[in-house]
Amino acid sequence: MSAHWEIMQPEFEILVVCTANICRSPLAERLLQAGFDDVAPGQFAVSSAGTQGRDGWDADPCIAELAVEHGVHLEGFTSRQVEPGMIQDADLVLAMTREHRRRIVEIVPAAVRRTFTLREFARLLPSVPPEAGASPAQRLHSLAALAQRHRRAAPGDQMDEDIIDPYQGPEAVYRQMLEQLLPAVQAIFDWERRSSGKET
Repeated sequence: MSAHWEIMQPEFEILVVCTANICRSPLAERLLQAGFDDVAPGQFAVSSAGTQGRDGWDADPCIAELAVEHGVHLEGFTSRQVEPGMIQDADLVLAMTREHRRRIVEIVPAAVRRTFTLREFARLLPSVPPEAGASPAQRLHSLAALAQRHRRAAPGDQMDEDIIDPYQGPEAVYRQMLEQLLPAVQAIFDWERRSSGKET
């Protein structure tokens, strides 16, 4: 893909999707937004929704506490039911499980090439070379377009792509969810830092 971009959206839009949009996806949304604001201010807009969500719910209080633990907050967050327009507008859709990914593609079949589970996307990163001379948002445009070509070729256990739903479970399940989610989020930022030469 060429590094020449004549028309560029002001922000690269990422949609994160889970079931009710009160646990995994709001936490991932805020972590991703905070990280992108750090590595590439103003270039990314992250939102979230749920395949079975209801509009206007607060985030799970346990998730809100974990968010603060990891340097972000969920103040002002309210849940949303995923709608076709949200998927169509997103440059990249990151699902928490393969079932969510399947449902997203059922709603908008054309989104199949830019829809991944979060852990799948993180696993594919080493297989996709960054676009030279591009901005962070441009690099992610290229990454989202090229990553789907490597779905089968990438190393790792492709079955191990879901992030567990911790809702109303014991603290250990919430911690297990974090152990699955955080490394995948961090892998995206590590890839960008390496690509931009800012890795320390």
